[in-house]
Amino acid sequence: MSLRARLSRWFGAHDNGKSRHGHFGLFVRYYLIVVVIYAVVIVGGISAWLYVTGQNGRDYAEAQMRGTHYLLEQRYLNTPREDWPALTRTLSEHFAYPVRLLAMDSLREGLTPHEWQRLQRGELVMESEDEAYTYRRLPGTSQVVALGDFDDVIVQGVPWRDLDLIDSIVIMAMYFIAIALPLYFLVYRFWRDLRKLRDTADALTAGELDARAPEVTTRLVNPLGHALNQMAGQVQQVLESQRILAQAVAHEIRTPLARMRFGLEMFEAANEEGERAHLREGLESDIRRLEHLAAHSVTYARIGRMVGIERSQIKVSALFADLADIFEPAPPMALSFAGARVESVKANREALELALRNLITNGLRHARSRVAVSIAQEGDRHVLRVDDDGDGVPEAERERVFQPFTQLQKHPEGFGLGLALVRVVAEKHGGCAGVSDSPLGGARFQFELPAG
Repeated sequence: MSLRARLSRWFGAHDNGKSRHGHFGLFVRYYLIVVVIYAVVIVGGISAWLYVTGQNGRDYAEAQMRGTHYLLEQRYLNTPREDWPALTRTLSEHFAYPVRLLAMDSLREGLTPHEWQRLQRGELVMESEDEAYTYRRLPGTSQVVALGDFDDVIVQGVPWRDLDLIDSIVIMAMYFIAIALPLYFLVYRFWRDLRKLRDTADALTAGELDARAPEVTTRLVNPLGHALNQMAGQVQQVLESQRILAQAVAHEIRTPLARMRFGLEMFEAANEEGERAHLREGLESDIRRLEHLAAHSVTYARIGRMVGIERSQIKVSALFADLADIFEPAPPMALSFAGARVESVKANREALELALRNLITNGLRHARSRVAVSIAQEGDRHVLRVDDDGDGVPEAERERVFQPFTQLQKHPEGFGLGLALVRVVAEKHGGCAGVSDSPLGGARFQFELPAG
C-alpha cells in the first residue's frame, strides 16, 4: 500500500482523497472508543469488587439499620395500637424513605424460607434481591415495620446542589470532560500534522517533486515527515538523473548512428576491398562506442538507484596493488601510490574501485608525465586524492565537471560519465567529491569517505 493510500485510510477519506469528517469525526470515533473502554473497565471492576465484598456490605448495611428499627419498635410499642396508622404517617413525613406497617403474612411469598424464619424470630431481614427493603417484626405482634424502597429517597428542604443525584451528574460530567479535552487536542494536532503530510503526498503524486512536508509538532508523526521528505528527495534525485541520462544518451548516440548509417551506404557503394575494410573498421568502432556508452549508462543508473550500499573493510595496500596492475602507463608517464599511514577503509569494494579507476583514467588522460594516488585520514574522514601535472580544471568549471555527460575537452573514448560516477559513489557512502589545484601543478581530485 502506498504512502498516500495509508494517509487517506487514516483520515477515512473518500476515493477522491477528501476527508469525510475532518478532525472532529476522528475525535468522536476515538472518544467513543475510549469512553467504552473506560466504562467497561470501571463497571467491570466495580461489579467484580461488589461481588467479592457483597456479603460484607450486606452485613454492614444490616448493622446500620438495626439501631433504626430498634428505635422505631420502641416508638410503636409505647403507642396505643389504634394510633399506629397515624404514627406511621407521621414517621414517613420525617424519614427520607418510606416507613410502612405491614401484616407479617403479606411478606411470606416475597421472602426466602431462611428470611421468613428469621423474620418470625424477630431478627432484622434485608431483602436479598436488591437490598432496597428492611423488615423487622414488632415483638409480640403479627405486624412488621418495613423501611424502603431506599432507592426512592424523599428529600425535603435540602438544596438541589446537595442532592446525591446532582453529585453523580457532576462527577460523570467531569469524567467525560476529563477524557474529551486532552483527547480532542491530541487528535486535532495529530490530524493537522497528518493533513500536512497528505497534502505533500498529493503534491508529489501530482508531479510536484520539489514539494516537501513542513515541520510538524507531533512527535509521533515527526519521523514520518522526515521519512517522506527523504523519500521525496531521493525520488527527485533519481528521476532527475534518469532525465539527464535519457537526454544525454539520446544526444550521444545520435552521432554514432549517423556515422553508421552513412558508413553502410558507403559500404554498399564501395567496390575496392581496401575501402570496404576501412568502412568496416569504422562501423565496428562505432558499435564499440555504443556498447561502451550503454555499459557506462547502466552502471551510472544502477549506482544512482542504490538507497543503501553494502560496506566492508578494504585493505588499502591490496586495493592500490590491484589498481597498479590495471594501470601500467608507458614512460615517461609515471603512476604512484602512497597510503602507508591508513591500513583500511570501510566502503563497497566494487564501487570504490570503480571510482578510483575513473579518477586515475581521467588523470592519465590529462597529465603530462605524472599521476599520484594517495590516502590520508583527516578527522573522522578518509580522503583519497588523485593528483596530476596537467593543465588543471578552471575554477568556474569545477562543479560542472561532475555533471553527467560533461566533457571540458572532447575525448573520442569518453562520454563524461566517469567523474559523475565518482560523485555518486562518494555520496552513496555519505561522503563527497571535489576538485582543486594540485601541488603537482595540475588538478587534484579529492574523494572523501567517513572513517567510521
